Amino acid sequence: MWWRDHELPEDDKHVRHLPAPEMLRRVLPLFRPHVGALAAGLALLVVSVGAELAGPLVLRRLIDDDIAAGSRNGILRDALTYAALFVVGTIANYVQVVVLTKMGLAIVTRLKETLFHHLMGLSLAYFDKNSPGKLMARVESDAERLQALFSEVAIAVLRTAALLIGALAVMFVSSWQVTLGILCFAAPVAAGTIYYFSWMRGLYRRLREMVARISGFVSEYVLGVPIVQVFGYEEQAQQRLAKLNDDKLRTERVTSLFEYGFWGVLTAVEVVAVILLLYLGSGRIFGVTMTVGTLILFVEYTRRIFWPLAMFSEQIGFIQRAFASADRVFSVLDTTTLTPDRDDAIASIPDDWHEVAFEDVSFEYESGTKVLDGVSFRIRRGERVALVGLSGGGKTTITNLLLRFYEPTVGRVALDGVDLRAYEQKRWRARIGLVQQDIHLFPGTVADNLRALVDGVERDELERAASTVGADAVIARLPKGYDEPLSEGGANLSMGERQLLSFARALVGDPDLLVLDEATSSVDPGTERRLQESMDRMLAGRTALVIAHRLATVVAADRILVVHAGKLVEEGSHDELYAQHGVYRDLFDLQFKSAGAA
Repeated sequence: MWWRDHELPEDDKHVRHLPAPEMLRRVLPLFRPHVGALAAGLALLVVSVGAELAGPLVLRRLIDDDIAAGSRNGILRDALTYAALFVVGTIANYVQVVVLTKMGLAIVTRLKETLFHHLMGLSLAYFDKNSPGKLMARVESDAERLQALFSEVAIAVLRTAALLIGALAVMFVSSWQVTLGILCFAAPVAAGTIYYFSWMRGLYRRLREMVARISGFVSEYVLGVPIVQVFGYEEQAQQRLAKLNDDKLRTERVTSLFEYGFWGVLTAVEVVAVILLLYLGSGRIFGVTMTVGTLILFVEYTRRIFWPLAMFSEQIGFIQRAFASADRVFSVLDTTTLTPDRDDAIASIPDDWHEVAFEDVSFEYESGTKVLDGVSFRIRRGERVALVGLSGGGKTTITNLLLRFYEPTVGRVALDGVDLRAYEQKRWRARIGLVQQDIHLFPGTVADNLRALVDGVERDELERAASTVGADAVIARLPKGYDEPLSEGGANLSMGERQLLSFARALVGDPDLLVLDEATSSVDPGTERRLQESMDRMLAGRTALVIAHRLATVVAADRILVVHAGKLVEEGSHDELYAQHGVYRDLFDLQFKSAGAA
C-alpha cells in the first residue's frame, strides 16, 4: 500500500528526469484501454464525495428545523435521508475503489509484461551494466508503486481535493469568519505535517538501507554455509548479524515512536480544532453566533477533512516518488538494443550454407577495453573447431559475437560471405544449439526444460535428443520421467545429470551449429569422461565450435584455434600445434604435468 512506501527500494543514483509534460504524455496512453473504468470511477467519486458533503447539511436541517419545530415526519424523513446518504456514499466508495484498483492492476500488469518483453530483447551489454536485483526493482517495485498511483493514491488525492473544496465552499457560505479562523489554525498544522513527513523520510531511508544490508548479509552467508562451517565462523557470523539486527531494532523503534506519535498528536490537534470551533461559534471573537445545526455542520466537516488534509502532503510526496519510478521504468523502455535487426533483415537462413567466417574482427566494450584484435578464421560445415587459451583471452567473446549477443566493433562475422547482421537474430539463433559452463534449468518439468519452454515441440524430438547423449537413462530413473518437476536450478539432479539435460536441450530442433562453452569444466574427472562420451555422440557429423579449458577434451578436433590476449596466435590440429613448440604446447604440457603431479 502507498502508505508503506518506505518499504520499497529507491535508486538514489537515478538522475534522469523527464519533464512533466513529457511524463504526462507517456503516462496518459496507459489509461486509453480503460477509459470506461476511469469514467465510472470518477462518476462514483462524485457520488461518494457528494453524499459525504450532503450528510452534514441534512443534519443541520434536522437539528435547526425539524427538531426545533418538533416535526416527527421531518425528523423521520431527514434521518432516513441521512442514513440513505451514508449507505449510498459507502457503496459508491467501495465500488469506486474496486473499479479503479482493477484498472490500476490491469495497467501495471500490462506494463510489467511490456517491460519484461523489452528486457528480453536487449543485448548483453545492457545486462553487463545492470544487475538482476536492479532490474527486478524496475519490473516489480517501481511498477507496483505505479499501481498504487493509478488507483489508491490518485483516488485519495482527488477525494481530498473534492472534499476540501466542497466543504470549504459550504463553510464559507455559512460563516466566512469562522471558516477563516479554522483555516488560520489548519495552515500551520498542514505546513508542519509537510515538514514532519519530509524529515521522517530520512528515517525511512535509513531503515530501508539497514533492511537491505541485513538481506545481503543473510544471502551471502547462506550461500557460504560450507565455508562458514569448515572455518568455524558460525559464532562470529551470528554476532555480526546480531549487531546488524540491534542497529535496525533501535532505528525501527525510533521510527515507530515518531510515526505513531504523530498520529496521536494529530488526533489531539483535531480535538483542539473542534474546541476552537465551539469557541468561535459562540460569537465571542467574530460576533457571529451560529445555530446548533450550523455548529454541528462545521464540526462534521472539520472532522471529515482534517485527516485527509494532513495526509495530502504525503500523498503529493508519494506522487513525486511514483513519477520517479515511472521515470526509471520509461528509461528502461527507452533503452535500445545494441544488436538490433535491420529493417530489411532476411527472415530465413540458407539450409545449405557452407561456412561461418570471422573476418578481421575486433571488439571492445563501451568502457574502451579491447577484447579481440583483428581475429580471422573460418568454421566449415561439418567441421569441429576448438577454441583454447588462457582465461580472459577472448574465447567467450568470440561465441557471443557468433550468437550476436554483441556486434563487432570492427570487421564482421559472415555466413557464406553475407554479414550475419543481414539476417534476423531469432532465425540465426534458432539454428544454433548452445551449451554453457553455467547450467541454467528453468522452473518446470524435464520436458519443459528440454524444449526450452517453447510450445509445439513434440515428445519424440525430446526423446531423440535425450537418447543421443544418453540422458534417456537419467530421465527413466525419475519417478515421472519427462514430466518430473525440477527443483530450483535442477537441485534434485547431480551436476552431471544437469549437464546431460543441457546437452539434450541443445540437440532439440536439430541445430546446424553447436556451440559448447567449457561444457564439462565444472564436473569431476570421472563425470567428465562420461560427459565426453555423450559429447562425442552429440557432435558426430555436426558443425561445432567448442571452447575448452581442459585440452584433453579437444585433441580430436579437426582444428584448434589458440586465442591469446585477444589475438588468434595459432591454428591447426593437435599434432601440428604440439609440434610447433608454441603457446598451445606450453598450455598442454602445463596441464598434463599438473595432472601428473596431482
